[in-house]
Amino acid sequence: MNLEQAANIATIFEAVAVIASLIFIGLQIRQSTKLAKATNIQSLVSLSSPFNLLLAQDRKLAEVWLKGSKQFSKLDEVDKTRYMFLLFHSMTLQEHIFYQWEKRLIAEENYLSWQRSFESFVKEHNLWLHWDAIKDFYEGSFSAYVENLVSISKSEIQANQKIRTKN
Repeated sequence: MNLEQAANIATIFEAVAVIASLIFIGLQIRQSTKLAKATNIQSLVSLSSPFNLLLAQDRKLAEVWLKGSKQFSKLDEVDKTRYMFLLFHSMTLQEHIFYQWEKRLIAEENYLSWQRSFESFVKEHNLWLHWDAIKDFYEGSFSAYVENLVSISKSEIQANQKIRTKN
């Protein structure tokens, strides 16, 4: 084997080593991305847990949260303010989840689960009653997303009310 043949063989080995290195790097990046998404979901759980625990531990606050979603006008001024703070907190968490989804920082199955939950939240809390007062506090794409959900929710509620009044 002469020097030229040895150089050619070395070049082939170098190419194979570079390809193997790129595959390894790609696998590492993929694994790192999965871990980052899992960490993001854990941080979202960490953000929501104190809120949920607070409602579970404080009966009065839970009553404000439930009554505010159905009978906001019957709350006194203090409880209306408390309800709106709770709503702001909850909506800010929802916005954070939406942002992470837009940036592809959470997995699709996690987002889809959140999306179903949020759609239910919008209906259960009659968000359409408060949306005009709070929508400017949120980022544009999230605000547009919620605007669409609120519109659908309001239409469904109005359609159900028409059906009830006919019967």
